[in-house]
Amino acid sequence: MQLVSIWNPKGGQGKSLIAINLAATAVSFGLRPLVVCDDPQGTATLFHRGGQLTFPVIDALPEQKPDADLLLIDHGARDWQIPHAPIVIMPTKPDRSDIATYQDALSMLRPTGKKIIPVITDAQGHRASHARAVEAMRKVGAFELRSSGVYGRAAEKWLTIFDHRLDGAYKVGERRAEFASILTAVLNHQHQATMIGGEAA
Repeated sequence: MQLVSIWNPKGGQGKSLIAINLAATAVSFGLRPLVVCDDPQGTATLFHRGGQLTFPVIDALPEQKPDADLLLIDHGARDWQIPHAPIVIMPTKPDRSDIATYQDALSMLRPTGKKIIPVITDAQGHRASHARAVEAMRKVGAFELRSSGVYGRAAEKWLTIFDHRLDGAYKVGERRAEFASILTAVLNHQHQATMIGGEAA
């Protein structure tokens, strides 16, 4: 079983969005995911209560080994405790304050030797500062989850973007492919994060 934390102490970076959609990606790969909602806001739990998910969400780490191939822990904001999971997905938005917090958290995490998968979320391509941040993050091996209206459509009905009812949504295939790339990195342990140099954002 793969144990993965989705962690960034700053709120609003896309941790819960990644947790539920990466779990849905795992289902599409034929895996059995389990999401642990360790976020006081309970976003993943709210999606679970909507009754549309194809995987379970629980609110605490199980005491016994669960019947799952992939355990995803959705950490909350202001959680500066280093995750116990050997693999950590670190999302960040591209604004300067977001990148600064990401850098601080990354500097704490890197000495632990954990596998770190950086992800930049919600970049607006028409903004020069965002474009620079995306370019800098890509240079250190980050994945990008591009801004898309399909996430809003899915959230309106407590769905993931992998729900068949969104098969015709604009560029949903590209958004799903972005998550497939992240899951492949999780399964292969291939990506390591590096500090961003210069004035990225």
